[in-house]
Amino acid sequence: MSALRDESRGFAVVELLITLIIIGVAFGAFLITFTSIQNINKKALDINRANSVAFAKIQFYENMSYTSLPATTPTGTLQEVEDFSSSLSATLEAPRVGKVYINTLSSTLKQVVVTIEFGSGADKRIVQYADFIQKNGLGR
Repeated sequence: MSALRDESRGFAVVELLITLIIIGVAFGAFLITFTSIQNINKKALDINRANSVAFAKIQFYENMSYTSLPATTPTGTLQEVEDFSSSLSATLEAPRVGKVYINTLSSTLKQVVVTIEFGSGADKRIVQYADFIQKNGLGR
């Protein structure tokens, strides 16, 4: 009877092995989840940076007078007027492209489009703003 009691004290090697396997699987799942969350966070920060730059660029063009915006021909076609790719943050995934297009819709209306593209393949992201600039502005 005393021999049976001695065998039941402490942990058996099999119990320790099972515990280590469970801890290893849980740690592996944690690492995978943590890495995924970091990737999602970086993508969100990149989109936020690109969004801020595009918004600032469209506001710059909104504050320009109608006559200072370049006229484009033929009417109704977008034409590139500025390439600001070199000023985009290096934290954005390459390739990084930032461009401004203007479309003269009529003698009193122009469309401004700001586009930022970054990344490639399935991770390619595009942020785009568009606005219309009227010759005499609003309410004039």
